[in-house]
Amino acid sequence: MSSFPSPVEPNAKPSSLSHSTPTIGLKPGMVGVMKNRTLRYTLQLGAIAGLAFSLALWAYEAILLIRAHVAYAWLPMAVGTISCLLVCTLAALLTRLVNRALLGIVFWILAARLIAELAIALPLKIAPGLMMLFEPGLRSRLPAYPFNDTFQTWAGFGTVWLAIFFAILGLLQLTLVETAVPATTPAGRLTPYFVFIPVMLLASVMSSNMINEQLRAPLIATNDMIQFVIDHQNAKVDPTIARAMHLNTVDTISSLINRPRRLFLGNYDEYFSQVDVLIDFSGEWATCSTVYRQAVYCEPASAP
Repeated sequence: MSSFPSPVEPNAKPSSLSHSTPTIGLKPGMVGVMKNRTLRYTLQLGAIAGLAFSLALWAYEAILLIRAHVAYAWLPMAVGTISCLLVCTLAALLTRLVNRALLGIVFWILAARLIAELAIALPLKIAPGLMMLFEPGLRSRLPAYPFNDTFQTWAGFGTVWLAIFFAILGLLQLTLVETAVPATTPAGRLTPYFVFIPVMLLASVMSSNMINEQLRAPLIATNDMIQFVIDHQNAKVDPTIARAMHLNTVDTISSLINRPRRLFLGNYDEYFSQVDVLIDFSGEWATCSTVYRQAVYCEPASAP
């Protein structure tokens, strides 16, 4: 009989995508230290990834909306940043605790779903609710924003797109962290960030084009038209440009346009192609209707 061991051991466990904190060669007292370092690194990585994603998704959005005089433009960024930090940190933590890359993919895909839903819920439900809390008078002005099939479709596409990128992070997280924690060079310790942050930035930019750009377009178009009228009050405007920008739509509110203004999202149709924009001109309200991102009619709003 051969004395060589069998190439297949009956009790051998198949290799999996599980990982363990690198503790080979460490003194017993250092094992716990390495585990704690790995956990802290994981939490930091998840938080930084969530921060990078949220700032790329909502900071630029906030700048555009502030420039367009949209009321409470900072709210989605503030709430979105806190939410993304929590969601991404939780996904990273759960991946570390179960110590399975395949389950890590699941956790990060679930995080993608939550964030995609959040991108729709923020401007339609969360931000309006907070606005009314800060300013109770808005309850009689702002409509109830239905979460219709169009927004469900946007959230679905957003989930698929984010899931692709987030799944990559879930697959790589354990390997990257366990390589970085014992690293002795700054480059080695920062390698996971060089992977996580670019992936998050790319995912957020594409998500913004898919969701945020659709929601902000009517508000920005309405503000641009009003600002153009203000800037050219004493100048002769080429008739072609005047027709293209529908400048006659503000004739009915010409007495208000020089006042400070705040824009709010109003009613919209099922496909978000016909959208009303509510404008607060220092206490005097008006409504401008847009069709496919172009203001077509404005009128003073009736008292609530």
